[in-house]
Amino acid sequence: MHAPVPILIAGPSGVGKSTIIQAIVDRFPQLALYKTTTTRDRRSSVDDKYYFVSENEFKSLIEAGRMLEWAKVHGHYYGAQKKHIQEILDHGKFPLPENAVDVQGVRTYRKVFPGLLAIFVAFESLEELPKRIRKTRPEATEEEISTRLASAQREMAAIIEYRHVVINHEGKLDKAIQEVAGIIKKILGITPIAERSRTL
Repeated sequence: MHAPVPILIAGPSGVGKSTIIQAIVDRFPQLALYKTTTTRDRRSSVDDKYYFVSENEFKSLIEAGRMLEWAKVHGHYYGAQKKHIQEILDHGKFPLPENAVDVQGVRTYRKVFPGLLAIFVAFESLEELPKRIRKTRPEATEEEISTRLASAQREMAAIIEYRHVVINHEGKLDKAIQEVAGIIKKILGITPIAERSRTL
């Protein structure tokens, strides 16, 4: 088995990264999720995929050198604290952010963990994105859709930086999950639960 390193699932908004991340963690007990730290408001009592802090607290974390990477998006700070990743590595597991990292974040991670595994999940065509957004967020305005599409185009332009790319074809999410799982198994030498049980 490969020594534990961070695993990053990158790609444009709406491509299915969150669903893939959860499916992968369910299949590989050797992986452990960690949360993003943010200054945005908590949206509900079940909004538990983040550590919520004030803007002053976040800036203090940056100044203290405790953030591995961070960005300001739509007026709010988001980032990963070094200690959350290190705690997982210290327990012999592979850290995976519960919230996907953008391509700029991946570049920062690579400077700290050059041996990490980064997998880019892409659309078969960006023409799929508006349809997917309208399906999952019917309240989205045309302006929001245009903004997401422009962002997705920037993310897709970074695809050449990735050795491992998985295309999430419309209606074939399970196939994309299988491909991501296959890459993790091959590169890191760890086996999914279902395959382990068949060999016992």
